[in-house]
Amino acid sequence: MKFMPTIENFSGPLDLLLHLVRASEKDIYEVPIEEITTQYIEYIDKMEEMNIDVASEYLVLASELIYIKSKKLLNIKDEEEANQLEFKIGTEEELRQRLIEYKRYKEITENFKELEERRSDVHTKLPESLSEYRSAVELNTDITLDDLMKAFEEFLKRQKYSKPLSTKVTNREYSVAKRTYEIRNILKKHKTVDFFDLFEETNKPYIIVTFLTILEMTKSGEINLKQDESFGHIIIESRLS
Repeated sequence: MKFMPTIENFSGPLDLLLHLVRASEKDIYEVPIEEITTQYIEYIDKMEEMNIDVASEYLVLASELIYIKSKKLLNIKDEEEANQLEFKIGTEEELRQRLIEYKRYKEITENFKELEERRSDVHTKLPESLSEYRSAVELNTDITLDDLMKAFEEFLKRQKYSKPLSTKVTNREYSVAKRTYEIRNILKKHKTVDFFDLFEETNKPYIIVTFLTILEMTKSGEINLKQDESFGHIIIESRLS
């Protein structure tokens, strides 16, 4: 036998038997009972030679395999005799059915383990109110954070960003510091600018950094936000001389 995992590698005698069937590279219905019985007994003997304890359940299956093999070789068909011996597996067909059932059980168990491993990578959090975080953000302007968020949502709708934003990797890097510098230069030239006009690019990193930059510049008092009417355009103007 080329393979020799120890008995501890198996969860029971059927697991060992299924391993032997798979090692033979044959279908369960194609493996001769004589061949699989011989391999099973050899394996048990090898474990005992290595001074490895073999649980009684493995020996019980060994006796059942020997009985089925001898019954087939001697062409014994007396089912009453089989019942007297009280074997759980008394025929070759019963053995195959037990193996098929165990194989299905093992596959289902492995699928559950895989799903459990995938689930362990997912972390959830119960919903909670964000009001305390919103109230902590104070903008130095008449425009509230809610107004700014609504304007941002409106921008996303206009740009059809209800679908996932592009995550294409580019070599360009974006930062709040850099966008602050760029917006300052825009306001030096134009004095005022429409909120939507600052989102010149349509990739996700640029949009997020631009929004955060507007938020930070408003909080620090560097820019002022105006809105002539509810849900109207938000105009950004510099508060620096």
